Formats: sequence, C-alpha cells, structure tokens
Amino acid sequence: MEENQNQNYDEMKQKSYEAAEELKNETVDTVKQVKESMKNVNVKEEAQVTKGFVTEMFKNPLGKIEEIANDASNNHFKTAIILVIIWAVAALLGSINFKYFSWRLFGSTLLGYIKIILAPLVTVAVMSVIIFLLNKKEKKSLITVLTTVTTAKLPVIIAEVINLLVLFSASILKITSKISGFCSIISTVFLYFAIRDLYGEKEEKVAFKNFVIVEAIYIVVSFVISYLGIYI
Repeated sequence: MEENQNQNYDEMKQKSYEAAEELKNETVDTVKQVKESMKNVNVKEEAQVTKGFVTEMFKNPLGKIEEIANDASNNHFKTAIILVIIWAVAALLGSINFKYFSWRLFGSTLLGYIKIILAPLVTVAVMSVIIFLLNKKEKKSLITVLTTVTTAKLPVIIAEVINLLVLFSASILKITSKISGFCSIISTVFLYFAIRDLYGEKEEKVAFKNFVIVEAIYIVVSFVISYLGIYI
C-alpha cells in the first residue's frame, strides 16, 4: 500500500511539474504576443475595430464567443487587450473623487490606484489560468482562453464605462448600479458558454459541472488575492 501511495505521489508530482512548465511556456508566449500586438498601435483604427467587435457581440454574443473560443489564429487578441485597458482605465477614473482630489496626497494613494488598475487584469488572468489548467479535453492556447474570457466579460466592461456617468451626477448612481448588476449576470451567463466552448463540451450537464468547478476555484483564489488589497 505504501508503495502505491508513493507511486501516486510521484505521478501527481510529475503532473504538477508538467502543468507548471506548460503554464510557464504559455505565459512567456502570451507576454511576447502582447508586446507584439501593442507595437505601432493605430488608435483610430483600433477604435473602429473595437467598436465593430462590440457591435458583433450585441448582434450575436453566443456565436461570437464560440467563434473566438475556436479561433486558433487569435485574431481578436489585440482587441481583448484594448478592452482590458479600457476596463482598467474606467475602474481607475471611477475610483477617483475629483472634487477632493489633491496631487499633494497622490503619493499616499498611489498604491491603491495601482491595485484598482490591476484588478481587471488579475480578474481575466486568474479565470483564464484556471480554465487553461483544468481543460484537459480540448486544450486551447492561453491566448485563446484570455481572449474568450475577456469577451465574456464585455458586459462588465461596458457597465464600468457607464458607471463613469456618476462623475457628472451622483444621483445617477441608482440607475448605474442596477445596470452593473444586470451586466454582471449577463457576463456570468456568457462565461458559462465561454467555458463550454473552450472545453468543447456539448453535453450541458458536464458543461455546467465544469463551469461550477471553475467558479468555485475562482472564488477561493479571489478570496486569497483580496488579502493583497486587489478585489476581483
């Protein structure tokens, strides 16, 4: 029995090592792709591409998610990067009280602002890494997973941008908070289909089980990360 336990331990150790190596290689490749994608960015052109992407999502969200989840060429990766940047900037602007803002106190609040900017990036990264590591049936690149997860988060990104209206009138918070809640629900639904398509799972019971497992792990990880002051 002890020999079997040692064998199982060695197998688990080997699998963990292989998963870590695979994730490391994918992360290095992703960083390279991010650098490459952001070279010589034409703001006007990318704005049009992003606008078209959002329009397509409104017309056929589930079809677009399925398309991106199965796009090995990752044509929409740059758009996903831009969407995350928009999300981070919107979150930052929404957190600043411009009425009482002071450059004199900026240094003492800088770390807090950095954490707010990092939150959207960490949100997408954590969810993507969990999906990437757990997906054994139909392995997709980390870039594909990142792009698909970002696409599923589009309603939340839109809600974050709409929340900026509060900067002009605090009374509109009642409306924007309801919009945010609704967008969060829609994003969760989109995420279910994103995970289903990334796994290549057609059976709904299995797809839902995969979704629950991913969400459960995500909740645990987000709780741990919250101790760093980053809330995802």
